[in-house]
Amino acid sequence: MRHAITAYVLSAGTALAHGGHEEAVVQGSAHWLTSGDHVIVLVLAGFVAVVGGLAALRRVRRRLARDKRARP
Repeated sequence: MRHAITAYVLSAGTALAHGGHEEAVVQGSAHWLTSGDHVIVLVLAGFVAVVGGLAALRRVRRRLARDKRARP
């Protein structure tokens, strides 16, 4: 359920909860880049992407180090 709430918050369902998204129909995907209200969302998405990438890289490095130690 925790992930369902997060998915809802990050989905179009929240766009319906507040006004001002009529211009998104005209602007299309550029709406996210041109609307000042969405800057924080874009920054947070970038942060999550970087942290996730670093975590994945760290996991791969640990696995490689563990496999290297396990070899005779």
